[in-house]
Amino acid sequence: MKVKRLHLQNYGRFEDLNIDFAPTTKKTSNVTVIVGNNGAGKSQILQALATGLSWLVNGLSNYDKEISVIKSDEHGFLKSDEGQYIEQYQIMNNKDYSELELSFYDKSIGMEVLNTKSTRKEILLPASYGVQRTGFDELIKVYSKNFQKSKDISLPIVAYYPVNRGVISTPMDINEDSTTNQLTAYEDTLTSSVSFENFFSWFREREDIENESLASSKAKKKNKEEDVADILMRYLKESYIEKGKLEEFSSKEVQELHGAIRNFETNFEELFSRRFFSDKQLTVVRVAIEEFTDLTNPRIRRQGTPTMIVEKDGEELDVKQLSQGEKSLLALVGDIARRLALLNPSLENPLEGEGVVMIDEVDLHLHPKWQHDLIDKLVATFPNVQFILTTHSPHVISDRNDILLYSLDDGELTEMPNVYGEDANTVLTKIFDVDIRDSKVEEQFNVIRRAISKHDYMTAENCITELAEKLPSDHLELLKCRLLLAQSKLANNHKDESNHAED
Repeated sequence: MKVKRLHLQNYGRFEDLNIDFAPTTKKTSNVTVIVGNNGAGKSQILQALATGLSWLVNGLSNYDKEISVIKSDEHGFLKSDEGQYIEQYQIMNNKDYSELELSFYDKSIGMEVLNTKSTRKEILLPASYGVQRTGFDELIKVYSKNFQKSKDISLPIVAYYPVNRGVISTPMDINEDSTTNQLTAYEDTLTSSVSFENFFSWFREREDIENESLASSKAKKKNKEEDVADILMRYLKESYIEKGKLEEFSSKEVQELHGAIRNFETNFEELFSRRFFSDKQLTVVRVAIEEFTDLTNPRIRRQGTPTMIVEKDGEELDVKQLSQGEKSLLALVGDIARRLALLNPSLENPLEGEGVVMIDEVDLHLHPKWQHDLIDKLVATFPNVQFILTTHSPHVISDRNDILLYSLDDGELTEMPNVYGEDANTVLTKIFDVDIRDSKVEEQFNVIRRAISKHDYMTAENCITELAEKLPSDHLELLKCRLLLAQSKLANNHKDESNHAED
């Protein structure tokens, strides 16, 4: 499932907004990025998407339950178990209603474009609501019918990670009364703030299950000879037999074969355990974390208060010892992978599951080095997920040439050109409308350039000397100006010499 288009009327800063999301006919990737100044409305677009998609998520989560309407929340606003309504504060100032319309497609229903519309009107008291959701109802019906037939069907991830998603704690408590199934992947998936407590608790629970299986492996070793033969024959077939007849091998290759068999027998215990007892869901999460970060071998240490341990540069570290950026990225990637693992039990690689993930300020807490290839890693690790992102980082949007890029300014949306491969200063100027340096310093550089172009070398030299007292000696632009001045002087001298020769 992928979101195709969002239409907002009188919502937040937007009187009338239409926004398409990648993939489109021109942009074939699954990534849409929105940039803009603080207060431009980037987060409001993601919040509107979360509101619209809540009717799908809640419908899937409660397909077998009797739906009831809660009269009001703590603010006096109506709420429904079926989905979220537009809140009063989200209605544009001086308007009496707000409306959002969401279009999407899903291959499970023939890729047809479907719509859901949510309206809130304040003309009458109490506030009146309207929701047209024919498209979602049809999709929920298809998924629910398939889910009742088989619990192994794939369901789409739908997740929203707002700015308020810092890792405050890493609790490892396990709720003995809770049950884990596919639909638990939708818990707390579209809330206004994110705690990654569920991720850490789930990780410990899955690891406990994995350790239980490993501990009972002795009972399964009665089939050891059959398992050894099975694995060894596959190894021989893939590594040797397909090359030709064994008798045609050289003595060196035969020795290599004998060595491989001995090595196989030596490491059998580990191979046996990996084959039969590694937890598939945990493996998926471990792979995702190691793809994204410098952290490896995440696991739970149970001595004393249980905590998550990772390895970094050969050193064991408690997750709580990591930087905020490292913790946030580990938890974010781990949580996406966890939800995909839960939702796609029948896929050989659950990370290839589909759905929609929205991340506000995807660069939050991340060093520019990590920002630089962030989208590349998202696409490589979660190839079929549609990402809708906001950012303030020039490094994020210059990462790929196939993203759909928008700029928001005072409620107006503009599709921006490709900035793949551009340097950060160029992106800051072209896309973010930000001066690359202090305006006073930049004006002095402009004076130097103009003076050189007019051969006013004294003015240029005076300005360079003045700037040299304020700037570092290796300041790149200052060095460029000095080189430009020297080149201009040299060229001018050659011209003068040529003129004298002609005379």
